[in-house]
Amino acid sequence: MSDSQQVQAPAGNGGSGRKRSNAPLDRVLRALNHPVRRRVLRALVDREGSASTLSRELKLELGVVSYHLNQVLARECEVVELIDSVPRRGAIEKFYRLKFQALTEGDSAQEDSAREGPRMMSIEECFIVAVSAMDANAFKTMQGSAWDWFLAQVDAKGWNQICKARDDFNRRARTAVERSRARAGDDGSRDVVVGVAAFPAVSPPPPAS
Repeated sequence: MSDSQQVQAPAGNGGSGRKRSNAPLDRVLRALNHPVRRRVLRALVDREGSASTLSRELKLELGVVSYHLNQVLARECEVVELIDSVPRRGAIEKFYRLKFQALTEGDSAQEDSAREGPRMMSIEECFIVAVSAMDANAFKTMQGSAWDWFLAQVDAKGWNQICKARDDFNRRARTAVERSRARAGDDGSRDVVVGVAAFPAVSPPPPAS
């Protein structure tokens, strides 16, 4: 199906006749399930934007971006939120930002965004940036790039040791970032995602009937 055909897609269930799940994770995964939406979301990780500004930045047709941004991401998936409406030559230009609390109750990424240097990323941002990097095959462009996870069983003492190791790694990583900024500023630097995950491995609850 072409992008122009997708712009004409009916709202709500995409013509499938099936009711879409309203679970936060399902909405986020649906938002990521299209290359145009992934590019739009990746741009919104860095800044707010409108269909017009994003279409120019991404070099995509305005109608295509407008459909995916206004109809799918905002209305159907609810992973972006309207922050401003600006009159433009008889029309209204709508500006959106990522709705970081779609999966989590907190909004730490928003609160941390004004700080210089490294900032905390929401779960949604991590998904978006990782999927974008996979789309661009970017893991091969910087030696050492990895997404390493493993499943383990630990007791209380082991968990405490893991948490201490995580905190130590984060301190070292932030120190490396600050030293890098002091050496080069913006010259020769690039955006990377760095972090350690540690959380309980549990099965999701059964879906609501």
